[in-house]
Amino acid sequence: MSANPRSGLRRDATVNRQRLLEAARHLFAERGPDVALEEVAAAAGVSRTTLYRNFETREQLVATVYESAVELVEARARELADRSTGVVELFDFVLDLQRANRSLVRVLAGADISWFGSLAERTVTAFEVVLVRGRVGGVVHAGVGMAEIFLALQMAEGAMAQNERVSRERWDERIREMLHRALFVA
Repeated sequence: MSANPRSGLRRDATVNRQRLLEAARHLFAERGPDVALEEVAAAAGVSRTTLYRNFETREQLVATVYESAVELVEARARELADRSTGVVELFDFVLDLQRANRSLVRVLAGADISWFGSLAERTVTAFEVVLVRGRVGGVVHAGVGMAEIFLALQMAEGAMAQNERVSRERWDERIREMLHRALFVA
């Protein structure tokens, strides 16, 4: 028996939270963020009470999943900071995240979560360095700035969320190609 019984509970709570996040990522990617929260709890192998103890609302759960995606974007941006093609690679990385997490942005756009604004700012900051490097390297079309990059990502998110599962991959690639032509030189 453990000398500190609370440490076991804390470890279990951490494990349960991670299981909920993994289940949410999987179900949101597969069926969108409107999936019943009870299904998320069941997929994680926890009760609804445990889910609501960790996430009071659907928006909090979705935002937490989104925050982990922002952390991935920030890490990838740091890796690409010295490449002139870093902006293209980061753009593609974000498109891949959107493909894996369809409709998350739609849920978050209507969320009343104060820290969501800081997540958006963090994403902009991650792109700024690679965008400047891309301009210097001649990879980005003249006149393309952060507004155009994020408009393109929003357009992609909306278009990708609407694709039927059968034709999803083919259309996602067409969307990517069209946006590349609009934003990037090569």
